[in-house]
Amino acid sequence: MAKKDLLRDRRYRPFIERYHADPLAFAVEVCGMVPSEDQTDLLQSMVDPAVKVSVVSGTGTGKTACFAVIALWSLLCHPYAYYDGKVEVGSNTYIGAPRIQQVADGVWKELGDRRMAIAQGPHAWINAYYTISKTRVRVNGYADQWFIGQVAMQAGQAVGIAGKHRYWQLIIVDEAAGVPDEHFDVIDGTQTQAGNRTLMASQGVRSAGRFYDSHHELSREAGGTWLPLRFSSERSPFVTDQWLKDRAFECGGRDTVEYKVRVRGLFASDTSNILLTREEVQTILAGRKIIGEDEPYGVVLLVDVAAGEYRDDSVLVMAKIIGSEDQGQDARRVEFFAFPVVSNTRDEVDLSGDIVEILRGASDILAYTDAGGIGHSVIKLVERSGFSVTRINWGEPCFRKEFRDRYYNQRACAQVRFRDAVRQGRVSVTAALPPVHRNKITKQGSNLPYHFVEHGGLKYKMASKEDMARDGIKSPDMIDVMSFAFLEKVVYIPREPAARLSPSPAAPVIGASLTTDPAADVMAHLAELVGA
Repeated sequence: MAKKDLLRDRRYRPFIERYHADPLAFAVEVCGMVPSEDQTDLLQSMVDPAVKVSVVSGTGTGKTACFAVIALWSLLCHPYAYYDGKVEVGSNTYIGAPRIQQVADGVWKELGDRRMAIAQGPHAWINAYYTISKTRVRVNGYADQWFIGQVAMQAGQAVGIAGKHRYWQLIIVDEAAGVPDEHFDVIDGTQTQAGNRTLMASQGVRSAGRFYDSHHELSREAGGTWLPLRFSSERSPFVTDQWLKDRAFECGGRDTVEYKVRVRGLFASDTSNILLTREEVQTILAGRKIIGEDEPYGVVLLVDVAAGEYRDDSVLVMAKIIGSEDQGQDARRVEFFAFPVVSNTRDEVDLSGDIVEILRGASDILAYTDAGGIGHSVIKLVERSGFSVTRINWGEPCFRKEFRDRYYNQRACAQVRFRDAVRQGRVSVTAALPPVHRNKITKQGSNLPYHFVEHGGLKYKMASKEDMARDGIKSPDMIDVMSFAFLEKVVYIPREPAARLSPSPAAPVIGASLTTDPAADVMAHLAELVGA
């Protein structure tokens, strides 16, 4: 039995006449969409057959759903073209992103949803003429001429759309701020015909690159060719007032860089920012008591092991800790009461011995150690001594979805949460810390560069240690290990009142004699505090 041909269906000609030049009507009448104000602007802008549109967008604006509708409109309403004395059947649509999985998770899911919506409407018949597979949408019988395809646009990869030409051709670029300019150079060389449309969108995570330029010197207002649009979450009917309030609190207000990019659909004013000011860091050094002795806090030992090049410090810090969340009554509070080791001369054997002696002093202290480089050897030595240590691999993704959605990795999560806790008065450092180490904390804490990336959504990303070194910023070892306290995997054992640590004003200064035996120092301190 011969397959049905869309071009031979008598319903198709009036369908084309109705929707070929009206993507808004296609969205409403065929796909069952109720577009927002921003979506309406985008749909109407696509009428121009050679348009170039750039959308800077907040979260929850319906951008991806609009992409799917526009892609289906390009597929189903552009069946052939007459030019240069020939007939060309079909249209080609390419959807790309720096991460091809973003296309699969986003636009492809919406394509499936739109197909189901079409099936409930007056044009359900057209669903029989196209097929959605894992990586391609094709009109049946015209797989090579009439389709929607995916294309990767990562740095260093071959440009997947090089040499692609069709009269009716649409290229959609998602997460465009992260696409290297060489891909846009190829797109410019490909989109040369009168029926070639280009659409890109992203959050405004960078103030440089082709996407940024399309809203500035390459925009129509500046004499360029790009039509710039802005989708704001504050105008979106797809988010609630409570969601907006939560984001404002989470970001630190409407005027912060994160809120402007994530919600208002604005560009970051800078490609790099510093998490904390010097003044903010200094607020934690007064030795304030922020955890009551009648509260069920626990004690943790946090360890950052130096790379072994005598430049970085290995740091052991002990902290009282309570709570697990970022706000409310259960917001995490941390008192760093002892820094037994801040040294660049202790090797893995020394450090493992320090850790073992501390853990031997109290059974309810949980230890957390970075597992990279020499840290792996330190952990092995501690474990051979019969003690448990939780490994920290903070270059890995977060576990909780709300953290994965906001942070590039565990390092960014821990350090941004540390920043928020500092600003909210939930961090304190012992006043007994020697001046040299207080100065280190101040300097390191006020030199934590970060930027935003669009990696499946807007995410914080801390500057790499290599980039920091190029900018003359030393490794922030003390701040790194203090930030461990805000990793989601760091938990504690609540202490019974009789066993809780209660540092007294007469307690010896921890870290004052780091050149002797730091493990003995902290053990003496623990013995005085808990009566061991």
